[in-house]
Amino acid sequence: MQSQEDIRNLPIDITFSRLGEWLVDRKRIPSDWRKRMAVIRTKIFKEFPSLPKDIDPYFHTLDPEGIDYLEAKKICEKLLKSTPESRNIFGRLSGAAGSWEALVRSYEKDHIFLGEAAQIMVQNVNYEIPFQKKQVQKIQQQLAELDRKEADTKRSVALSAAKYVEAYQELGLQGKSVRHELLETANSLPSTFSRILEVISSDLMSQAMEYYSTFFRDVHTHAEKDKSVAVLLNLKHIRENPPSMNVSSASEIVGSVDVQSSSNDNQIVGEDTKAAGDSIDWDISVDSPQIDWDIGTVEETEDAGNGLGPYEMVNASEFLEGPQETDQTPSNKEGNTLPAALSASEVSWDISVDTPQVDVIDDANPPNISVENQKSVPDILTQSPGISEDRSQLLETEYRNKILDDLYEIKAFLNQRLVELRNEETLSLRNQVQSVAPLVLQQYSPDAIETMLSDVSSAISLLTNRKTRDLIMILNSKRYLDRLVTALEAKKHHEVKLKEGLKDLASKRMELQNALSSSWPKQEAALNKTRELKKLCEGTLSSMFDGRPVNIIGEINALLNSGISM
Repeated sequence: MQSQEDIRNLPIDITFSRLGEWLVDRKRIPSDWRKRMAVIRTKIFKEFPSLPKDIDPYFHTLDPEGIDYLEAKKICEKLLKSTPESRNIFGRLSGAAGSWEALVRSYEKDHIFLGEAAQIMVQNVNYEIPFQKKQVQKIQQQLAELDRKEADTKRSVALSAAKYVEAYQELGLQGKSVRHELLETANSLPSTFSRILEVISSDLMSQAMEYYSTFFRDVHTHAEKDKSVAVLLNLKHIRENPPSMNVSSASEIVGSVDVQSSSNDNQIVGEDTKAAGDSIDWDISVDSPQIDWDIGTVEETEDAGNGLGPYEMVNASEFLEGPQETDQTPSNKEGNTLPAALSASEVSWDISVDTPQVDVIDDANPPNISVENQKSVPDILTQSPGISEDRSQLLETEYRNKILDDLYEIKAFLNQRLVELRNEETLSLRNQVQSVAPLVLQQYSPDAIETMLSDVSSAISLLTNRKTRDLIMILNSKRYLDRLVTALEAKKHHEVKLKEGLKDLASKRMELQNALSSSWPKQEAALNKTRELKKLCEGTLSSMFDGRPVNIIGEINALLNSGISM
């Protein structure tokens, strides 16, 4: 049987989640402790505004919502230390120290503070501390994701900058004014075309063409030779008739300016013509033997009475039925009256298209229109074909394709001959064939063919490299120029956008770090508060049970231990 001493040393284990109920069941706190707590909370809210915060910096960190028994006791101790003379004649504290001392005594009466401590511990363990931990984990995860995204963005910035520089270097641009620089760079095409013509006209190209032509004639039968099958006509033509080196822009690129200027000139001419239209004598009368217009030129006076205004068209039938005397022009006064007996059905309406000529006298041009204005539109129309005629044929896709067809044909032939000459398995057969072949086919070694092949490949490369194609398209198509400018500017804007994204990531990182910096203290404060309340409850309950050890058990211990390890 255990002695009283052994029984006194037995620990009392209380689950933290049922501590409040345990205290009420064992009459350690009153059952209406929550009502009393509400009264104490009201007094705290009432006394907090009058708290002298200048006495201690600790008071500036307080929030009335977070003041509990331990905080109230600490406030009372600091007020007592700062104002030890605040006691009345009865020895009691007065002023703010007295008010907070009264609040502490209200807490301690019937151990109300134990119920509050049990409530706060349950709230911290079940809600507050897990929430703070999740917040910290979430922020740390976001920071890790931010690091990965920042690294990817930096790689993308470097790659975009490299592509941007490569694109500009490939076209020989500086990037200041892309459209203007592209048009200026296109002026370097004559030098490229000159190099192409130089390669095509070189001795090596001549040898390659002669070699291929001789081989072509040698492998054909006599019947086929009689047909005079010609090869490499386009290469021969460009060698004999080199194209122009003029690389002026296409009409659609410069046409907008020309069309606008011509439209303005046309508008001026039209306005002047309309203004001077009344003074033009077209010399079109009804007496003309060439065309029977059946139209009388009648000018009515204001009191004519026939209801027709001046210079109006008159219906022939109405005019024949009721002819009237009018003041005609001098050209119509000499016997220009039609017989009254002539009916409208006898009028010939046959207007032939065989004689469409109408003589217009030289004086028809109004004196207000200058010779320069009259010739502005024809000059523009005659200049446009001149531009296209003077432009280099190498700017035309069809022309370049014909040249490339011949070059690829020679290249394929030289490649095949090179493979055949270097094949050791057919050496004996090749020697027999070479012995009866023309001298031209015998004099070229594999090294010489490889040199010719290099020259042909160089010409093909000059014609087909991207810079040459881009510059040709710039001069031929305004739409392509706009698209190329847009693409180059998009690469630059993409790099700028990525750099702006890096700035946004840096600002977001700063926000997350600030949030993490504020979450750690909150988590640590909740853990420390829970630890202090647990110690307070265990000590107070131990004193109630004559010093028997009291242990508050449950998740609270694991949570506090994990907080210590962190």
